[in-house]
Amino acid sequence: MNKKEVLVVEISGKRPGTKKQRPTEKYDISYDKVIISNNSIDYDTEWEIVNVPEDYKQWYIENYKQSENAWYAPMNRSYAIKYARERGYKYLIQLDDNITNVNILFKNKNKKVYIGNNRIRFDDIIDMLVTVLENTNAGMTGCDMVSMSTPNNQFLAERYCYSLFALKLSVCPSIFQGSFEDDIEYRLKCAQMGLPCVQVIPLKYGKTGQALNKDLSGCRAEYLKQGVKRGEQMRKLYGDIYSCGMASGAKAGKQGKRREQILFKHRLKQVKVGVMIYDKKKIQDKFKKIISHYM
Repeated sequence: MNKKEVLVVEISGKRPGTKKQRPTEKYDISYDKVIISNNSIDYDTEWEIVNVPEDYKQWYIENYKQSENAWYAPMNRSYAIKYARERGYKYLIQLDDNITNVNILFKNKNKKVYIGNNRIRFDDIIDMLVTVLENTNAGMTGCDMVSMSTPNNQFLAERYCYSLFALKLSVCPSIFQGSFEDDIEYRLKCAQMGLPCVQVIPLKYGKTGQALNKDLSGCRAEYLKQGVKRGEQMRKLYGDIYSCGMASGAKAGKQGKRREQILFKHRLKQVKVGVMIYDKKKIQDKFKKIISHYM
């Protein structure tokens, strides 16, 4: 893999401040990287900022906008694809701006192996995602959500990918849509094109939580305002696969106190295309090499 073939993009808007407000920028990433934004006023960052041009914004509004308050993120994601292709990149990494944790978790001979956030090299996550794209028929690869449980021996799986993923620019769809649920809509669009979306199960990520810290920056104020209507567009487009609702649950807060809260929940049926692996050994060797950095 040639590192110059890969572009890393942070998708951001209306989250002014520094890497304290956008913790993704805390990670040391040696690949070419930019922020694609619809509104970068008062951003203090070492990353290059590319604001979506006005003519592209108007084109997206006229052709793909589906709601009045949830089209900025899918527009930014779509423009990131266009931006990367026009500059000759083969692979695009898209990152939400509020990633707080990446780690590697897997079983080796029935023993748990955990490589935590304070040790991880973000480049290793990128390398692994791109290696899977290079050696499979996947159009999109991503990470699993951070979890306390240790995964089974499964390494790759067709699943939905959110917030931290890689795209193969030669084959992936050009446009994100779907109102708030643009990442889900995109995965289903890939499936229609015969492109599997693959999670690399040992790779994990976590984000700034909304429920306990009351984070309403970026799009989150709109999420809260919409409630269950957040999934309205996706129910219209893919009602046979997608449904949603509000669910109650308890989470630990400060001093270990349990707090009841009502949270928005997706309900998604499985979608399987079929993953074709061209070179299993290259994928295995890349993972072994990455793990060797920490063992």
